[in-house]
Amino acid sequence: MKNPAVPSHVQDAFERSLTTDETRVLPAWLDTAWRILKNPNRGVPGLEARLELEATDPASLETDDVIDVLVSMVIRKLRNPDGLRSWGGDDYQQVVDQELSAGKIYLTDDERLSLMPPAPPVSSGVFSLQLDR
Repeated sequence: MKNPAVPSHVQDAFERSLTTDETRVLPAWLDTAWRILKNPNRGVPGLEARLELEATDPASLETDDVIDVLVSMVIRKLRNPDGLRSWGGDDYQQVVDQELSAGKIYLTDDERLSLMPPAPPVSSGVFSLQLDR
């Protein structure tokens, strides 16, 4: 399956115009984010299969939700491409949020959870068993 996110998704979501260099590397960064996201060990297991399910299937995944996560992953990199942790001058000091300071493309736990299939209902009886349909 092809990456559903394209550079215009990031450009439309970012709060400023992208530089020439940022525009040049954007496709590669989106491809990296897509590889991470569809990797069953680092990303979301079964992602591509769930994208192809009918919308009526409870395990289906909306393409727009995946695009939102891919855009978020790349925007984190755009905000701190060098992975700076802190910088300052004589009368100025700034510290970057630790999650942003990695300077790499990664998937957060919240993003992963937002794309996981819904958990099956759990019975609360003493001897209840969850049976597959």
